Amino acid sequence: MALAEREEEGLVGRERGPGFCASGPSRPWEIALRVWVFRSEGFAEQLATLIALGEEALVVDPPMFREEAIRIGEFAQAQGLEVKWLALTHAHGDHSYGMAFFPNAIAIAQREFWSTWRRLAPLEAEYFTRVLPRYQIPALREPDISFKEELRLKRAGREVVFRHAPGHSPDGMWVELPAERLWIMGDTALPIPYLASGDREELRCTLARLLNGWRGGTLVLGHHQVATGEEARRVFEVNLRYLELLPRKVVSAIKEGKSKREVLALSLSEFGISAAGWEELAQELHRVNLELTWEEFFARQPGSGAGIRSSASEGG
Repeated sequence: MALAEREEEGLVGRERGPGFCASGPSRPWEIALRVWVFRSEGFAEQLATLIALGEEALVVDPPMFREEAIRIGEFAQAQGLEVKWLALTHAHGDHSYGMAFFPNAIAIAQREFWSTWRRLAPLEAEYFTRVLPRYQIPALREPDISFKEELRLKRAGREVVFRHAPGHSPDGMWVELPAERLWIMGDTALPIPYLASGDREELRCTLARLLNGWRGGTLVLGHHQVATGEEARRVFEVNLRYLELLPRKVVSAIKEGKSKREVLALSLSEFGISAAGWEELAQELHRVNLELTWEEFFARQPGSGAGIRSSASEGG
């Protein structure tokens, strides 16, 4: 079902119902003319987007699993396309490892990607080895093209714009198809924000700027969800509200003398997050965010001591 044929706002795809099917083989969803989204079955419902550019194709966030990358390549070939371009929205393994499975494609990333990756690569390898013991960590190459704030690619009458979006990670970027009113967000927008290798205030500023520029259309999150219309606007609003409440609630708890355990027990519902269909992972991301924020503000308290270190992983 192409976007123009949709009858209601909310999650979009070829099937009726609340978003992606929960089981069965992963199938591409055509969310705009010759633009398809693929959902990973291997890790956290990561979303990859295939964009036709004449006889060439761009893959945004190629999947980290060889079989899923091959499936995208074969699907592209069946549409008369060759994957010539990759876009890596940020230097986390689930959004970057897939580069290894398209060795001849031209890879695009924000200028800070490679330095961020070199810093995070050991942590990412440790994380994914732990949560996916059978996964073989691939070696990555430096992207072919990098940019500071904005890059435009025009092919066969279609324009793609790449823009810097720091916050979730220093090198974060999002991808826009202006004519299609389509935004591909990487992990800048998620069912719940995640701060393990990012900066809360920087992400809040980025999201506020994006919300201010939103004029409707389709939003592809880094994981789990494709949204449109008012549902897409709510994604930005919910993410912003969470980031605004996070320091307030943690500081309030510290002032009330609550322990770290009590702070980590603050529920998602207190922050206006439901994360329907993604609850288990959302709870874990929320715990990491609470822990990082508790350590940030507790360390400022008189007599708190120094050297508090986070046990939170930076993977994902």
